[in-house]
Amino acid sequence: MKAMAGTASDSPLARLVRERLGATGVRPSTDDIVHVLHQAIVRGLLAPGLALRQDELAALFQVSKIPVREALRTLEAQGFVELQLNRGAIVRPLTLAQLRDAFDLRLMIEPHLMRTAAPRLTPAMLDQAEALIQDMDDAADAWRFSECNTRFHDLLYAPADLPLSRSILAMLQGHIQRMSFMQLSLAGFNRSSNEDHRTIVAACRTGDGQAAAQAVEAHVQSVRDIVLTLYLRHQTDAD
Repeated sequence: MKAMAGTASDSPLARLVRERLGATGVRPSTDDIVHVLHQAIVRGLLAPGLALRQDELAALFQVSKIPVREALRTLEAQGFVELQLNRGAIVRPLTLAQLRDAFDLRLMIEPHLMRTAAPRLTPAMLDQAEALIQDMDDAADAWRFSECNTRFHDLLYAPADLPLSRSILAMLQGHIQRMSFMQLSLAGFNRSSNEDHRTIVAACRTGDGQAAAQAVEAHVQSVRDIVLTLYLRHQTDAD
């Protein structure tokens, strides 16, 4: 099991803490710690299998071990961390089964949301969606692209007014973002999926919910194929 070595003041994790929490002097809450560690795992700053030392994290966040322990329990419930009896916490590996399961759920939920939302999207909303597509075109790194991608889909699905479906999708969002970030990073940060986004917006502009749903389904299937291929290739290279 790899030990945690990313808590030095100039480490990527320490820089992320400063970036997200700043230097306000206010002690971060448990939610703040969850947010930063979640991003660190999604971005690969905390690698799968890495041991997360509570004392090192407490020193990094300048808090006691109590909020760190609570944050790790939250991340365990979300599927990002594994708490092992008498061995502490590790970053949970992203497995092939998880990838397949999450994409199967996406293929059920997202076309349903898009089908319902499309007739309710206003021209102003679709203009915002196109602005996000441009932001993805202009993104300087994979993380910025991934953040804009999440905002793009949230914007399009919001008018569906299906809180349960959106809640389920929100539960998956971290894993989806982790997969998308892996796809972008391993593929050398290509923007090919942005053409899918343009197709989705064009379908939405017609108000045809079925056409928009089909465009979303094709997009998710395309991303699924790329991510699974890259994941298997990465696993083969690692072996």
